[in-house]
Amino acid sequence: MTPHMLRKIVGLGLSVAAVAVASGCHILDVSNPDIILPGNLNSAAALPTVRAGAIGDFAFAYSGSGAQGSGGTTEGQILISGMLADELINTETFPDRVFADARRPQIESGTLGVIFRNLHRARRSAEVAAGRFRQYSDTTTDAGLSEMLSLAGFTYVFFAENYCSGVPFSQVQNDGSFTYGDPLTTAKMLDTAMNRFQQALAAANVLPAGTTKTNMLSLASIGAARVLLDEGKFGAADSAVTTPFLVATTFSYTVQHDLNTSRQQNGVYSGIRKFKRYGVADAEGVVGIPWRSQPDPRTPFFRSPSTNFGFDGFTPQYDQQRYLDEKAFVTVATGAEASLITAEAQLQRGDTAGMLATLNALRATPPTYFLVNGATLAPLAALPAPAGPAAAVDLLFSERAHWLWLTGHRLSDLRRLERQYGRPDNQVFPTGAYFKNGLSYGTDVNLPIPFDEENNPNFTACLDRLP
Repeated sequence: MTPHMLRKIVGLGLSVAAVAVASGCHILDVSNPDIILPGNLNSAAALPTVRAGAIGDFAFAYSGSGAQGSGGTTEGQILISGMLADELINTETFPDRVFADARRPQIESGTLGVIFRNLHRARRSAEVAAGRFRQYSDTTTDAGLSEMLSLAGFTYVFFAENYCSGVPFSQVQNDGSFTYGDPLTTAKMLDTAMNRFQQALAAANVLPAGTTKTNMLSLASIGAARVLLDEGKFGAADSAVTTPFLVATTFSYTVQHDLNTSRQQNGVYSGIRKFKRYGVADAEGVVGIPWRSQPDPRTPFFRSPSTNFGFDGFTPQYDQQRYLDEKAFVTVATGAEASLITAEAQLQRGDTAGMLATLNALRATPPTYFLVNGATLAPLAALPAPAGPAAAVDLLFSERAHWLWLTGHRLSDLRRLERQYGRPDNQVFPTGAYFKNGLSYGTDVNLPIPFDEENNPNFTACLDRLP
């Protein structure tokens, strides 16, 4: 990012809209709802505002907003990664999104530049917020430090999972000076994420016993396990969510959305159902999951006669029904994900029966936070035993795809199928002829670093585009 981009958020210069995202409050009678000055955030009294702003920036980067999408301001990591993967297809006309859907994302794309900058802002906001809590709060009783460190960790996870190797991480120092960051390899991004989660666990461990401590330990544990899964350390990932602290299946950490401003609205809902720029895919590029032709109650969709086609006027528009309106919450980390990590560790050590038991236990008692059309999901039928090792891998990743649909996991899972399971690209990512603009699918498995970073003298290009 350039000095201008990051200096805009020094000290968490937060908009009132961002503050309201996490608090759920409606700000009334504000004569100048513009910017909270950094100097006003240097006290314990400002910590709730600091926390709310960091959560707001994280939600904006993760699930997007309800703002008009013509400049890319609707999208977050969920939409763009889901489209590069096989969850979503492009249903409008903007070339930068069309090329991204066709696995040919362009470094010059304004849309991708906005999404990238928003994730950096979320990273910076969370890290600055963690510093404020470390400085001004009683960290033996206040969970803010652990929470902010975990959110920072997840931003590094998104960079590692969704972008090529070589993302630079620039910093604004406390005195206002700017330091251009060096490009980090994917491995180093994951190391940095793990560092944040380990700090978050340490901060959570000193909190008094109770629900807050349990929730913070669960959030950081799932984050750490996700990093270990990306690194192929399956047993360690399982241990992270089971030993010595067991993450309950009932746990969920969510970001809340609101109708107070368009920035606070759920961008996944807006991008698909409101602006019709994305639609639910179906066996995209031959090898994608048949989301529509083989319906599953965990991945509900519909095609309304009143919105038969997407924004482009000709692509059939299939809308998701996981997020029913602009205020629908979005999960970041859940106990269901922890169970899926345990199941994959069982698969890796050859315990297919154990994996099947873990998957079926989750299906038998769906978590209450997993809503379908606004109601708790009914129990699902037990899965039959897979017929061999390859079928077991297919089953595990199918269950991950359906439980974690539209939560920013699918792109990383496709990359892992290539990197960790040796699947060839044309059996994992969409391939062959693309369905519009006369294109064919490209070969990209991650997003490039946008052109803006060429202002950074330490940066030249992606270090590699490997899965």
